[in-house]
Amino acid sequence: MSRAIRRRLPALVVLPLAAGLIGAVAQTAPPGGNPLALTYTAPDAARGQALAGQRECASCHGGGLVTTYPGLPSLAGQQPSYLRLQLAAFRAKLRPNDTMQKVAADLKDQDIADLAAYAATLTPGPAWKADDALRAKGMALFMAGDGKRNLMACVICHGANGRGDDRLGVASITNLAPEYAQRVLHEFKDAPGFPIPHPDAMRIVLKDYTQADLDAMVAYISSMTP
Repeated sequence: MSRAIRRRLPALVVLPLAAGLIGAVAQTAPPGGNPLALTYTAPDAARGQALAGQRECASCHGGGLVTTYPGLPSLAGQQPSYLRLQLAAFRAKLRPNDTMQKVAADLKDQDIADLAAYAATLTPGPAWKADDALRAKGMALFMAGDGKRNLMACVICHGANGRGDDRLGVASITNLAPEYAQRVLHEFKDAPGFPIPHPDAMRIVLKDYTQADLDAMVAYISSMTP
């Protein structure tokens, strides 16, 4: 077995994460410690698949970890660095969700790494239905932003296909469940300022977005690929 490697998860960079997480980390992390730091050996996707079955992840996130419920995220195809961060945050009770906190409570660091590796092997779910005109507006904002209104293009961080970047911890948002996407965008937009630059980026990006803009963005990112 390869030597255990201590890894610190990357700072949040425009990720769909509960708005209070980073502030909570700053306030509750023990001296010299980081509740989101993980220690694990090379992730094992096959073991992650077995764990997902044992934990009945499909009961909420769908078969093949592709949700059919618009209020819950699919995990299929998610970037492993992002999913590791979420599971660690739920385990540390820094991301609010009673169900997920219970699910993650007894996960070991290796379990988290293996589950994330498994999810990353899966194909993202299909596009959700969206209004064509609204989707077109969302696509324009995603790809080019709006310089006159100081709206940054989402493509800069999430990529043209919305798949994010594992090296930077940027989440895949391709075909994100629409109700979930709307809720997370509001969590960021309505959040107070963060004391740390990277997690504050998403709040700043969304600051000047109107509800109509958010509706258009949700229509697009929930239906990016057929």
